[in-house]
Amino acid sequence: MNRKHMRGVYVVEFALVGLLVFIVLFGVLEMGRLYFTVNALDESARRGARLAAVCNISDPIVLQRAIFNAAGNTGTSPLITNLNTGNLTLSYLDTNGAVVANPTDTTSATGFRAIRYVQVSLQGYVFNLFIPGFGVAITLPTFRAVQPREALGHHSESGEVTPC
Repeated sequence: MNRKHMRGVYVVEFALVGLLVFIVLFGVLEMGRLYFTVNALDESARRGARLAAVCNISDPIVLQRAIFNAAGNTGTSPLITNLNTGNLTLSYLDTNGAVVANPTDTTSATGFRAIRYVQVSLQGYVFNLFIPGFGVAITLPTFRAVQPREALGHHSESGEVTPC
């Protein structure tokens, strides 16, 4: 065959190979973005549990700071798309791992004094793919972090409550 008859073959070959290269490229980018999001969500749960272990129980800033917001920012996370404090659940646990019913009650033995662990769960986060033509939404599993109780915002010497 001569070059005149082969001219269109190069365009078809490039279209097929180019399509495969772009699919692999977008796949690698999306897997990297998914990996980053999973690590950031895991860090949000760990960070929330750490803050809850040292901050006052009634402090609303704990969950806001857990999703990488500034103290006064009540919106979505600036780091992770569509993540807000509604995805987080903060629980105070006793020595057996059962949820303490009234953690703010400082007089009862089943209240504040029963707290031994702090747990933050992050659930229901939906990861959306940006691959053109594949608008797939992936619901990620629950991320959970448990930390031992520390100060919970109280000074042992004076008994005063400090904000975070």
